[in-house]
Amino acid sequence: HSISDPERLVFMRDYLSSKKILLIDRDGTINEKAPRGEYITSWDQFQWIPETRNAMSELANDGFKFIVITNQAGIARKMIDPEALEDIHQKMVVDLTAVGVEVLKVYMCPDHWNDSSLMRKPAPGMFFQAAKEFSLRMDRCLYVGDDERDCQAAANAGCGMVYLTSYDKPPKLEEFPNSFSMSKTLQDSIDHIRDT
Repeated sequence: HSISDPERLVFMRDYLSSKKILLIDRDGTINEKAPRGEYITSWDQFQWIPETRNAMSELANDGFKFIVITNQAGIARKMIDPEALEDIHQKMVVDLTAVGVEVLKVYMCPDHWNDSSLMRKPAPGMFFQAAKEFSLRMDRCLYVGDDERDCQAAANAGCGMVYLTSYDKPPKLEEFPNSFSMSKTLQDSIDHIRDT
């Protein structure tokens, strides 16, 4: 990154500045997952994970904001209506706003897992979109997720990972480029997130 003129200097100051922005998965992390092979198709089916909601509120009180990064292959599989999904995300954001949690944006990949998509996790495309739009340094970001693909996506993007799992076994990754932690709930990871 160059500093070749005053405009670039402003950009670099923003890029290098410390930001309290947490990247976070949706299904299985913010809300309960649908049964295997199925999808959350309406707001009525959306069930909060209480520990995550509480932790997000607590972190928001510390100045954290959130970016949601989620795969939604149900669209490609014709199992989710895109407008219904948008409705779910809008209501999720409104509900979180009501408890003081600011969601900057929801990045969603509708692609099928057989599409070789550069956006669908574990590919890092959505992470790079967020980095560009919000001037984020990936090596200073954490991603919260509950799946090994989330871990791989974070590794591919070069950011740190908070892996929510009830198992003690770490994901099958040769190495992780930045910080990595495991916990059962987001509530259990609050101190780690604050210190990272």
